[in-house]
Amino acid sequence: MRGVLVSALLLLVLSAGTAGASDDLSSLELFNGPDTDVVTGSRSPRPASQTAENITVVTSKEIEDINAHNLTDVLYIVTGVALETYRTPGTVSNARVQGANFNHVLVLVDGIPINNLADNFADISSIPAQMIERVEAVKGAASSSWGSALGGVINVITKNPHDDRPFGGLVSGSTGTRDTVDGRVEGGGTLHRFGYYLTAGKLRSDGLLPNNDVSLGSLYGKLRYELPADGAITLSTGFTENDSGQTATDMVHVDQGTRQVISMLSLRYPLSHRLVLDASLQGRRYSSHVSVLDPTETLQYQSTLTKETSRGGGVKLSWLGDMHLLVGGVDYDHVKAKLDFAGEKAVWRADRVGVYAIDTITLGSFAITPSARFDRTGSGGDHFSPSLGLTYALTENSVLRAYTAKGYSLTSLNRSDSTEKVWTSQVGFETGDVPYLWLKGTFFRNDTSNVQPVGPLGPKQRQLKEGVEVEAKTLPVLNTSLSAGYTYVRATDKATGDVLNGVPVHTVKIGLKYDVAEQLHAELIGNLVDWNDPGHSRTGGVIWDVHLRKWIATTDTFSLEVFLSVRNIFDGRQYMDSIFRNAGRWGEAGVRCKF
Repeated sequence: MRGVLVSALLLLVLSAGTAGASDDLSSLELFNGPDTDVVTGSRSPRPASQTAENITVVTSKEIEDINAHNLTDVLYIVTGVALETYRTPGTVSNARVQGANFNHVLVLVDGIPINNLADNFADISSIPAQMIERVEAVKGAASSSWGSALGGVINVITKNPHDDRPFGGLVSGSTGTRDTVDGRVEGGGTLHRFGYYLTAGKLRSDGLLPNNDVSLGSLYGKLRYELPADGAITLSTGFTENDSGQTATDMVHVDQGTRQVISMLSLRYPLSHRLVLDASLQGRRYSSHVSVLDPTETLQYQSTLTKETSRGGGVKLSWLGDMHLLVGGVDYDHVKAKLDFAGEKAVWRADRVGVYAIDTITLGSFAITPSARFDRTGSGGDHFSPSLGLTYALTENSVLRAYTAKGYSLTSLNRSDSTEKVWTSQVGFETGDVPYLWLKGTFFRNDTSNVQPVGPLGPKQRQLKEGVEVEAKTLPVLNTSLSAGYTYVRATDKATGDVLNGVPVHTVKIGLKYDVAEQLHAELIGNLVDWNDPGHSRTGGVIWDVHLRKWIATTDTFSLEVFLSVRNIFDGRQYMDSIFRNAGRWGEAGVRCKF
């Protein structure tokens, strides 16, 4: 571990030290670039210099550069995020953010929660990468904006229609180890005021591990009609169907089939030059069938069928004054879950209402953001979630941050005592003023109560997770740049002081890029997670991946490229539990055509 950190630091210093050879380089901007300057994960869109929360943004180019299959691959490169399972692409995976449990993290697709109702699990592997424009990872309690989100928010923003042409598209295909095949098509454009976007894909594999095969089909579409004065009406719908093997032991095989449909009809309409109305209707339908079978898969030991629906909507008003950005709104959801387990059937329902207000007050170089939300959950009681953020812009490209918030998560619809709570505090900085280097650091403290650590009948815990997160990126030198991220978490039982096992203590991300625009891109990625769970987990050193893109032909309206990825180059072992060990070395190659 110490060697990895020292190596990363030396590489950063060397890269920064040699950067002076290039006279046309400029300092990196906040959030590492102008395209990600405004973020929406806090629900009140504002510049990075006025954003107190610790947020990491991944753009569509970064997603394409690593040949990502789904949201799991995207989160793999985010500092502070540790994946509990990283196996055959498309098979079930979940994410922890700065040590927060997976059921404490809210995952949104264009504002629609995809966490299931039974255990608040979000299947991030079912979100295809092709439809993603960018991902915003909000680290720490976000309940004052979103409700049930004590550990953070993964906010997925999907692609919009091309606004500069009537039609554009993409065709992509790849094949790899164990017949791992990924085919995609994409098309979209705008004609007068009408825009459309459509993508479809099929991902399948015989499985990189025993009983870890997958067949994932996806379809996503968006229609948009532009109204006068920058208004718009948008209709979007996404569908995924996934059948996969989850794990295999000497005694059993576990298989799962899921189906999910999400839909949204939204309106954005400026009421004046200062006041904007956003309104939406949204729905989600989800089903899951989990089977426990004998190793030959001829005898079924157990079957669990879950069906869930969510219907609702929201209204939001945003007012921009000379010193204020004031946002207020109401969310409503009617949720229903049906469970069929071992012949026993049960149904749960709840009506959930949330009212929130967010104000960003700008006073010179200071920005103060008080916010609060009240939720009537219908199943887990009523909750008031305040937060307060403060930023101070040292320069146009350097900012100090402080943030504190109260939050909660409903970890299950079918248990009245499933609500877990947190008080989050963060202090940090971000700067692009160091010559040829971007730096970001955050100290955090998450005091979580009423935590159910093991099984529904185990004793509740109060857990304290304290730590630090550091990120750094260099500007390109001879088209080469380096990035590094490190997260340290000290997790303890607050009553006893005992260190909690199974919470990642050290998480390291390393990246080395060579990029010549629309000619060649090569990227080496290193990932290390120390799960601190002796007897179950394994940390066998850094897992290294390499990704290559080579453009064969390019014009203003056409490009043809080939790409290659080799994941886990040295066939390392790194997992939280041996039942769900990581995939070994595997590779894939493909062709991508844009027009």
